[in-house]
Amino acid sequence: MKTNVKATDLDEETADAIQEMIQESSDLLKHAGETPKNIVRMMRERVDKLLKEEHSDDELKEYAIQLGSLWGSAVVSAYAWSWKDLDFGDGTGGIFVVSPNAYYCCAPLDFVYKILMKNNIGLDGNNDNTVELLFNMMDGIEKQKPKDPYQVIS
Repeated sequence: MKTNVKATDLDEETADAIQEMIQESSDLLKHAGETPKNIVRMMRERVDKLLKEEHSDDELKEYAIQLGSLWGSAVVSAYAWSWKDLDFGDGTGGIFVVSPNAYYCCAPLDFVYKILMKNNIGLDGNNDNTVELLFNMMDGIEKQKPKDPYQVIS
């Protein structure tokens, strides 16, 4: 039960860093003027490519920060979610995008990092690139009100 969740707006430094990462992601994806849905499709293709290439853990972490920031921005633009700093009261938390009624939340940087580190294991036992799938599943998700707020999805 997540009844003790503390949600605050991102501090200016963190918000600025996310905006900077979104700008840097344009080096990876030429996404200017694209819809959020198209940006996420382009991200899925880029993540597929990154998964086939050899990269150091540090490089993958940097890609995850850039692409996770962009993915979160696409969620905010498409579904009116908002960036929040969440503290779950149990020593966990971080930077999340949160649905309008705070029913659901997702940590975009961690989500993309998990995929790039090949730790997003599906039912078949393989790593799954679900950046586009999760984005599409968020459409209308708040029609399903959970028992407790801030249900983490990824």
